[in-house]
Amino acid sequence: MNSWQDSFRKGMDLIPALVFLGLKSMIRPIIAPELEKKLGRTLTDWEWKYYLQESYRKAKVESRQQVVKQWRQQLVDRQIIYHFVWGGE
Repeated sequence: MNSWQDSFRKGMDLIPALVFLGLKSMIRPIIAPELEKKLGRTLTDWEWKYYLQESYRKAKVESRQQVVKQWRQQLVDRQIIYHFVWGGE
C-alpha cells in the first residue's frame, strides 16, 4: 500500500507539468501579439522559449518570496509567544 501511495504522489507531481504543457500552446496566441507589438516584429520560436523561461523564473522567485514572507511571519509569531511565555511585555 505504501508503494501505491508513493506512485500516486509521483503521478500527482506530474500534473502541473502536464497542465503547463497544455497551456503553453494555448497561451502563445494570447500573449504573442502584445509582445510582437512591443518588439515591432514577429516573435521567433527561440524568443518564445525565452519568454516562457523568464516567466517560469519569475514564478519561482515570487513563490520563494512568499515562502520567506511566511517564515518571517512565523518568526514574529514565535517571538510574541516567547515573550508572552517568559514574562516579557
